[in-house]
Amino acid sequence: MKLVIQTQIRENYGAHDWNGEGECPQYWKCKGGNTFVVRDLTVDQAMKVGQNGIPTLTALIEDRNEYFEEYILDWAIVDDDVVECEEWETPTEFVWRGDRWLAFCEQRAGEYDCWANGITLKAESWIPLKGGERAHYECHYYDSNNQLVEVA
Repeated sequence: MKLVIQTQIRENYGAHDWNGEGECPQYWKCKGGNTFVVRDLTVDQAMKVGQNGIPTLTALIEDRNEYFEEYILDWAIVDDDVVECEEWETPTEFVWRGDRWLAFCEQRAGEYDCWANGITLKAESWIPLKGGERAHYECHYYDSNNQLVEVA
């Protein structure tokens, strides 16, 4: 089984011209969202999530300020073979390692990417922190031979 989390991202266009004084103008526009996945859940883990929800992951994913917000729209425990997102989307995978969550995202080159010629894979990893912050972020690009590509 796996946990699939869907988010919504919104941007406050009213904050772009705000000088920081008084009340911030509100003009929120939806900007898509993200998909997060926790794979290989045991029955016990799935039951625990079903009973207690996902407060720790919520704290790591959600972020709100005057300019931007990302919040969880929905989450579900599903079978391993359930499609988690659209074909053109790239989910972020959360993995529990030792004493913390780690995040991984691997995006394959596709029709709408504008990467340098020869790059076929973008691999990102980080330690997710509260409020959507990231520590130890790394991003690497690879060619079709799975060789690391130096990007200037």
